Amino acid sequence: MYQFSSKSLERLSTVNPLLQDIMKEAIKVSPIDFGIPLYGGLRTAKQQNQLFKDGKSKCDGIKIKSYHQSGNAVDVYAYVNGHASWDDVHLGIIAGVVLSVADRKGVNLRWGGTFGSNEFHGWDKPHFELR
Repeated sequence: MYQFSSKSLERLSTVNPLLQDIMKEAIKVSPIDFGIPLYGGLRTAKQQNQLFKDGKSKCDGIKIKSYHQSGNAVDVYAYVNGHASWDDVHLGIIAGVVLSVADRKGVNLRWGGTFGSNEFHGWDKPHFELR
């Protein structure tokens, strides 16, 4: 059984309580450890815009706002062999656990692994948002 680090808990505390509850339950049953990265929780418009400029988001934070700006989204990373991982397989396994927990709780949660057109399909696998 895994648990969040104090940094991940701090970042998680900035998002909607429903997301907090789902993630706290998911970490306990996940076969892969995971955490919440810097800017993985609530973001300011300035932070969101910088991520857009860096090519890490499709939302500019001004004209197109991210669910992170309202606290209705959270990003994760896998933690494998002592290192952060954004491997598709690791993130997919975590997503299955997170989505299962959300479904059991009756919460409509969308995974970034299902985002996008054919060109960008699945491009945001660390991302989860309340719908």
